[in-house]
Amino acid sequence: MAQFLEWISTVMSRGESVQDDPPTLTSHERPAVERILREFYEEHALDIAGPPIPFDLPAATEAAELLAHSCWLLVSGDEAARLGLKCQPSSPSIHLSVDLGLRFLPAVYRRSKSQNPDGKLTLELDRILRMWPLSGVLASLDGKPTSPLDFAGHPGLQLLYAERLVGTGQPGWVPESETARGWSERVFRERGKPLPQYVAEKTDGA
Repeated sequence: MAQFLEWISTVMSRGESVQDDPPTLTSHERPAVERILREFYEEHALDIAGPPIPFDLPAATEAAELLAHSCWLLVSGDEAARLGLKCQPSSPSIHLSVDLGLRFLPAVYRRSKSQNPDGKLTLELDRILRMWPLSGVLASLDGKPTSPLDFAGHPGLQLLYAERLVGTGQPGWVPESETARGWSERVFRERGKPLPQYVAEKTDGA
């Protein structure tokens, strides 16, 4: 039964998750799933300006499995264990390869939050999306992300992030570094919107 293969094909082509059982990527399906991920990554990367970004297959596969598991936890109501990826947001290749799957995760987060704002799954997805801000910026989270917003210095990813940020406008997610912030200023200016200003909460004695 090509369960995971069918699921990932549907997600990547239509943005829909349909699951009847807990998702498991079997060794039999893995070559076909990896081929699907590679094909959709090539399309995903076409719109990224700047130097070409190589595909990181392990990172993309990890992200796809995490997305599948999160979708299942949402519909099944099973208790969420700690979620995450082994890879770290350390290179343009990893950022964009992970985003191939995690760009769909904000929709899962929003549904989880509407069902159970303080539930384990909601909190886990919040943590993951803050760690992977290229995808997390789509979730309209308050506060700040937990990973740098320069995306290892890649201008195309900084531009993509800015284009996503203008749709949510969360002040805490505006880049602090001069270069990355410059892309956000440019995109917001082109859209006729002011760049949000983040005001940190004062602590006692501040």
